[in-house]
Amino acid sequence: MDLINESPVYKPLDFVTPRMDPLDVGHVAEQLPDLDAVLDDTRLRPIGLVGGFSLVLLGALLGIPTISSFWSSVVSGVLVFVGVPLFSLGLAAPETDDESDLFTLGIDLTRKQRRIVAAGSLLVVFSPITVAVLGPVVGFAMSVWLAAAALAILGSVLILTGFIAWTSRTLVEAPVSR
Repeated sequence: MDLINESPVYKPLDFVTPRMDPLDVGHVAEQLPDLDAVLDDTRLRPIGLVGGFSLVLLGALLGIPTISSFWSSVVSGVLVFVGVPLFSLGLAAPETDDESDLFTLGIDLTRKQRRIVAAGSLLVVFSPITVAVLGPVVGFAMSVWLAAAALAILGSVLILTGFIAWTSRTLVEAPVSR
């Protein structure tokens, strides 16, 4: 008698969960949050502003010349390269409906502008990652530094484009007072 297959308590794994193809990632993709839902979350504003400011401040303090060493410069750069995009995402996040909220700044980007800021922030974050991953492989060649600089510049341009588009929209929609 096969106790495992005939027992009501111990069922084969195939009976409990259907067998999935190991290369099928559809079930995982259905569980991931939507990018627009994340960018539309009002909790992103305080996290981004406080977290980004704190990381940039810590990076700036580590960059003070009195404690300059190679590793403090590396950590300082990484903190700034992560803090600035986080701060930008915090600025781009929607505001709460509560007017007395500390983080109500009057900045209201559209969904498309938030996507542009998020894409730029991602590129800026990938800049030091590019150097860390590809640098040791190719001996920190000039091409690695140029690629990282190009990512950082393109990301910064995208971040600025999102906020400039919001500024121009706000100026156009503002009533003219004479």
